[in-house]
Amino acid sequence: MNRRLIKQNKTFLSIVTILFILIGSVLYFGVNQIYEREAKWRHGHAVSQLLSAKENIKVFFADLEHDLLFLRNISSTREYVDSNYESINYRSEVEKLLYEFAKVCKHYYQISIVDSSGYEIIGIDNRLDNAPVITPRTQLQNSKYKDLFRETMKMDNNQVYVSPIHSGIQKEEIAEHNFPMIGLAMPLFNSKNEKKGILALNMYLSRLLKILPENMFIQTEDGNLISLRQDGSITFNKSYYDFSDNSGWIDIPDDVTIHYSDVELLPGKELVVAIFHKHPMLKAILQRLILVSIILLALFLFLILIIGYLNLLRFRELMGAQRAIIFSLAELAEYRDPETGKHLERTRKYSVVLAKQLRNHKKYRRIITNEFIEDLYDAAPLHDIGKVGIRDSILLKEGKLTEEEFEEMKRHVLIGKKVLQDAIDKFKLRQSFIAIGRNICAYHQEKYNGKGYPAGLKDGEIPLEARIFALCDAYDAIRSKRSYKGKLPHDEAVRRIKSDRGEHFEPEVVDAFLECQNEFA
Repeated sequence: MNRRLIKQNKTFLSIVTILFILIGSVLYFGVNQIYEREAKWRHGHAVSQLLSAKENIKVFFADLEHDLLFLRNISSTREYVDSNYESINYRSEVEKLLYEFAKVCKHYYQISIVDSSGYEIIGIDNRLDNAPVITPRTQLQNSKYKDLFRETMKMDNNQVYVSPIHSGIQKEEIAEHNFPMIGLAMPLFNSKNEKKGILALNMYLSRLLKILPENMFIQTEDGNLISLRQDGSITFNKSYYDFSDNSGWIDIPDDVTIHYSDVELLPGKELVVAIFHKHPMLKAILQRLILVSIILLALFLFLILIIGYLNLLRFRELMGAQRAIIFSLAELAEYRDPETGKHLERTRKYSVVLAKQLRNHKKYRRIITNEFIEDLYDAAPLHDIGKVGIRDSILLKEGKLTEEEFEEMKRHVLIGKKVLQDAIDKFKLRQSFIAIGRNICAYHQEKYNGKGYPAGLKDGEIPLEARIFALCDAYDAIRSKRSYKGKLPHDEAVRRIKSDRGEHFEPEVVDAFLECQNEFA
């Protein structure tokens, strides 16, 4: 089959191949002419961006250090430390001060004062998208064993400790937000120059990333890579780049170069800032090749459209023939029961009318699509195909069936289901109407209350198409003449169906039927 398709489309494949070779050749030779010049310019531009970013980062962390000094040197803070954290008035003033500071400086995730024993005295929680919250005393934490506290307590006056960049509040805790953070802290001394604790600021690193140029990222001392995505979210992953020198560049696959440089945040604290870019291979050449590319692309698309249209016609013919054969096979079962008349045609039309009405109900608005209705129309005639496996003595018997005969008659749904399922499995059929036909065939005798057959399904366990068709089949059976009964009027059919609402039929399906019953009549 593949060979036949290739042979039939040999001319098309040849033209497509020639076009691709032509386009590739033109682009390849054009790119080589401008590659070196463009790459050299990009290299200089990247180095310039790195130098600018380094200065921005230094200024940024200088501002953070200034914030720490500002909060520490305010008189309320100093007096509160001198009181050995016992003054209620100064505590209130400091809490208010830190709270107002956090409202303005949203990038600080947490602000806290910790005493010399490691217990948090004041805490301000400044979560994303929420107003700052003063941490209740009962929820203040013990920071004695945290690196931020221990390292800061080793420092002298005016020294600042910068923690490693991390994801979460501390390594020992479970972070509620997976945002890169960094902690800054400095020791607190009273007027007697006694160390009384620390002042700590935990900051979201997103503020720093937003001031960096596009395509720039940071690699931490721990080897983590941090960057800002276009949608504003942040990546925080393990880095696989080796930036062993103080500055330079490395080439990675797919024609990408990374330029990098070390930057000193504060004395003794460094990280790597880097920027990557793809080599500019098309920028200038596209201006000269645009006309040729458009013409070649237009020819290519035109051929694709022609081939696609021809294949669509073939596909439609094939599907039409397939549906005609299936409907003809379904009619074979109907011809064994001469009393049913145009049962197949009527029930498929009833199904379409009912499905369209049911689609107006909010519950099924998105489920019952145009494709669903078309498939329902094509699949409905398959519902009694299993009757070909029922003996004539039972199928054509005049009068009511005995209990044993009725049990055998009920097997027609299983026979039909097996026939269709075997076809689906054997030929790997993927058309949705075949699956719908199988469901109708197998489950149109089920009842909403679970008292139907063959599986005793109820409510939503029954496929929607079977719930719809069950009402249509019952309506036609009530209206039609049988060996054991005569024809009944439309009003009687409506009365019986209405009385079976919530029992035999789904309530919503019955409601939809009552809304369109005139079309049934």
